[in-house]
Amino acid sequence: MRPNFNMAIRQLGAACALALPLVCLAQAPSAAAPAAVTAAQTPARQPSTDAIAPINPAGQQPAAERKSAARAPRAQAAPGIASTPLQLTDDAPSRYMVKKGDTLWSIAARFLKSPWRWNEIWRLNRDQIRNPHRIFPGDILVLGRGSDGQPQLSVETLREPERPTIRLSPQMRATPIDNDAIPSIPPSVIDPFLTKPLVIERDGLEGAPKIVGSPETRVVLGPGYRIYVVGINERDGPRWQIYRQGRALATPGKQEVLGYEAEYLGDAVVDRYGEVATLTIVSARQEIVIGDKLVQVPKDRIINYPPHSPDRAVEGRVIAMPTSLVESGRDAVITLDVGARDGIEIGHVLALHHSPGKIEVWDQKNPYTFQPDKRTLDLPEERIGLAFVFRVFDRVSYALVLNTVKQVEIGDWVRKP
Repeated sequence: MRPNFNMAIRQLGAACALALPLVCLAQAPSAAAPAAVTAAQTPARQPSTDAIAPINPAGQQPAAERKSAARAPRAQAAPGIASTPLQLTDDAPSRYMVKKGDTLWSIAARFLKSPWRWNEIWRLNRDQIRNPHRIFPGDILVLGRGSDGQPQLSVETLREPERPTIRLSPQMRATPIDNDAIPSIPPSVIDPFLTKPLVIERDGLEGAPKIVGSPETRVVLGPGYRIYVVGINERDGPRWQIYRQGRALATPGKQEVLGYEAEYLGDAVVDRYGEVATLTIVSARQEIVIGDKLVQVPKDRIINYPPHSPDRAVEGRVIAMPTSLVESGRDAVITLDVGARDGIEIGHVLALHHSPGKIEVWDQKNPYTFQPDKRTLDLPEERIGLAFVFRVFDRVSYALVLNTVKQVEIGDWVRKP
């Protein structure tokens, strides 16, 4: 009996030795245990919807790309990937020849129900969006399908017939202007705003050349009159524009001044350079007086950036219109209180939203006061059109109203479409 008793004692001791660590863990958890529990209870962080990596032709995202998408910062989000498939217009042509007078917007509207997704049907990446997208009259656009089945546009390359070699002597060759790339939107509408309006700081014209006098003894000057100007350097060229500081730009209901719109007055050309230069006023929109400032004429440029939607949410307001209007319609230029610091860039298409305001509603009579109760309700906001951004400053931008179902008013909202 003694051996069997000893063996039972040894077996009981071994069992206690195995159970002891489990009891200790249950009574006094280690420092690592809470971290493990917290990690298990905290859901894994999902990647931002703005940081979606490109999808492969099979329609599945590789694991490596999913990891890189989760790590990618918002600024590196792929712009051309959308959550909804592209929708073609009902009469989208399979082939289209670009004509003189076409714009990128008019062609986009011919193919897409959402023309601001132009960059997607071309499969343009971020660098290609930032560079002008050149399409020329005579190009043939072919509508096809990509490897993922989504619509895709391409330019058909016409093969030139073989010709005999002819030796030519060096000579001048003129290229007709009809071969220039088509613009994004009609240039005739926005041309005055491409080179003339300026958004400046309070003292933005402080160091600009200044009109100090005139040979004519007149207070108000106009076309044909000569002016004396100080601060003009010969290397700056002969063509100048005349400005004076204009209205302050601010968001409706806010006191912060976003900038000042310089008021364009007219044009002048240099007759003679010197410490005091002599210029002739060649055109004038308004009266020009002593003390007005001059700015160099910028180079003409054609806006042919592809229309596209912003990569992130936009919340802006219409803060001004030309000639001090309070409302305007299609083909009007509007000033917005969002600019480069808000991620706005040339080519962005923004949706215009109008808030009708409030309405008073009278309910049934109150049983205690025997008077009807009055409530004030906010009317639902409505989307009224689209606008194309064509000039961007730091805190302000200019946009062209592309279409609208009603008048655009100061205070209307602009958002990502």
